[in-house]
Amino acid sequence: MRLKYLLMASALLAGPALAQSQSTAPGDGQSVGLQDIVVTAQRREENLQKAALAVSAVAGDTLVKQSVTQATDLSRLVPALQVAPAASFTQIYMRGIGSFGANAFAEQGVAFNLDGIYLSRPAAPAALFYDLERIEALKGPQGTLYGRNASGGALNVITAKPKLGETSGFVNAEYGNYNAFKTSAAINLPLGEQWAARVSGQYARHDGYMSDGYDDENTGALRGQLKFDNRAGINATLMLDYGHVGGKGSGGTIMPLIGNGRLGPSDPAVVAAYLAQNPTAPVPQIVAKNDGFQDNNYYGAALTANADLGFATLTVIPAWRKTDLNFQSYASSFLIRDVEKSRQGSVEARLANRSGPVNWVAGAYWFDEHVDAQQRYDQGSNGLQINSLLDTRSLAAFGQATVTVAPSFRVTGGLRYTDDHKQQLTNFTTMPFVGFVSPATGNFTPIFANIPAVATSDVHFRKATWKAGVEYDVAPRSLLYASVATGFKSGALYAAAGQNYSAPENLTAYTIGSKNRFLDNRLQLNVEAFWWDYRNQQVSHLGPVQVASTPGGAIYAPVFLTENAGAAKLYGIEAEVLFKPTSGDLFTADIQWLHARYKSFGYFAYSSSGATPAVGCAVTPTSRLAATAGAAIFSVDCSGRPVVNAPDWTINLAYEHKFALKSGASVTLGADTRVQSASYVSIDYLAGGRQGAYMASNARLQFEPAGGRYSLTAFVNNLENTTVFAASFQSPVKNGVLYNQLRPPRTFGVRASMRF
Repeated sequence: MRLKYLLMASALLAGPALAQSQSTAPGDGQSVGLQDIVVTAQRREENLQKAALAVSAVAGDTLVKQSVTQATDLSRLVPALQVAPAASFTQIYMRGIGSFGANAFAEQGVAFNLDGIYLSRPAAPAALFYDLERIEALKGPQGTLYGRNASGGALNVITAKPKLGETSGFVNAEYGNYNAFKTSAAINLPLGEQWAARVSGQYARHDGYMSDGYDDENTGALRGQLKFDNRAGINATLMLDYGHVGGKGSGGTIMPLIGNGRLGPSDPAVVAAYLAQNPTAPVPQIVAKNDGFQDNNYYGAALTANADLGFATLTVIPAWRKTDLNFQSYASSFLIRDVEKSRQGSVEARLANRSGPVNWVAGAYWFDEHVDAQQRYDQGSNGLQINSLLDTRSLAAFGQATVTVAPSFRVTGGLRYTDDHKQQLTNFTTMPFVGFVSPATGNFTPIFANIPAVATSDVHFRKATWKAGVEYDVAPRSLLYASVATGFKSGALYAAAGQNYSAPENLTAYTIGSKNRFLDNRLQLNVEAFWWDYRNQQVSHLGPVQVASTPGGAIYAPVFLTENAGAAKLYGIEAEVLFKPTSGDLFTADIQWLHARYKSFGYFAYSSSGATPAVGCAVTPTSRLAATAGAAIFSVDCSGRPVVNAPDWTINLAYEHKFALKSGASVTLGADTRVQSASYVSIDYLAGGRQGAYMASNARLQFEPAGGRYSLTAFVNNLENTTVFAASFQSPVKNGVLYNQLRPPRTFGVRASMRF
């Protein structure tokens, strides 16, 4: 307990600002003060220190320094954020709020936005992390300005924009162990007085971190932007982008062998360990092979247009995105084959006034998405084929206003109404193994029961979300704020002939915070205390759904479904500190303490063998009838357990010192570390799915000649070579057998950069 209070006291004296712009302290001829950060988290440009909400910003050059080229790399930058892979999908959690998105039905609980455009698919955050201005991590529900699926928060990716009248650009090239080669480049070109273009691209590859080549990277991307500005209040930016993600994809290792290194799913030792677990032959077995692959393509087009109407600025953002997935994965111990084509169109239109005693924004939003997916899951003794046509149409109207009641006191109110319309036409076949032994010969004949079904849905999810807050300028550089905000995640569809959708999940957040600058703008201290009420959590897992009705009762078969299973209370405190005592020194720290526990958390589990499910929770057999002989259905109660992906303590610390040389050159030494307490990474709550406390550190040494146009950097990430679990998944047919996915091992290399 003493350690807890000591760390909480330390949190009040330390925490990071990860992106800044320069400011000069009085009487000092050099740039010493902390930089200001401009964010658009509230749909308008404002200084981060003046924004009355919990948001962290990471600058684009910080992403380059940290070798960030994919979404999963972001976990080490923001303590509140956990990003994990799931085959070709990406799971985003903010303080434990997120979703296990692993099929075409899934949507995130943390909204992912590219230049203000919501990307709905869990696979969408790919091939985007290059030539960025910043990333914004908004913590807590953003239902008013961001709408559905922002119950846990929002992650905003802001690209670098074309600049009028400027010819500039950069080239970064990096080489490291695992044959890693990463390069990114951009060029900005003026096209007369009112036009400018920017073209940028990225290529990143490395060999697999696992013994059989899985956990590799092979990403290529290209982005083009064209900007028009008549310098009289009308401007527009057109963006086109394309990305490709290839390679073998993510892998997983069976937990009893984790101590033997990063053995991939098709490694002979892993295969042997899997086959040795019950049920064994002659029950049919599917083992991982070395033929996993990704061939995923991403396309996008968007126009952001602004017009100064005098009393307000009109912004209109029409956008179109296409995601084509084609992958095969064994990361979770069995075969996943997915071919998915999704198309989304959206238009957001909003008005925002420029200044005055009332700052307001009002708008409307339209979203339309169509998904055509063929998904196959082969677990040996159980198979599932799902062919789906999914349509989502969403309409929303929203508004938010901040009223200046007194010179230093303001009140904010916001409201949004969303109508989400979801439809599905899904043909699916469950193929559980039933087996057969001939009474005459005693020979075993494998037999699978084919249970075809059709799922149709046509359902609306309607919700009003709101925000209320106050803010007070304690001093010119000190802000105190408090708010209550709500958010919701839309109901989720799944493949079942009867009930085939879950209710929306809801979150209400109470926040009080303070943002401060001291010591002539050299010390920044931001503190946030929060209390979240999380209800109707959607949990995706292999569970029973009704497939038939008989005089003896309903009959259930296993399907990967999404149900409302949990309610939780989350509260804690986060402190961010940045201290720049001299022009060459920078200390940062970000400390979060989080208490996240389930008040209630229960679901039904399907056991194909009839054995009691291996979970770290209370398990009770039920009288529900299973579709195949020997199978059974159990009730699982995990009430009181900690929320997944929500460690009690997360601490990020960093220090950077710049040595100025007489020649005008400089040498910069930087180091940072992430310390995290233990947490579970799956709802099974088994010991193998618990990530213990760990520390992972990074270091870099950069040389920059006079003029600052070139630099050469040597770096090492995960200096301790700590093994960190990113996700854990229990085999659906081998009770208690876990496959864990891992974050990267120690990586090192050199980076050369040129700016012009």
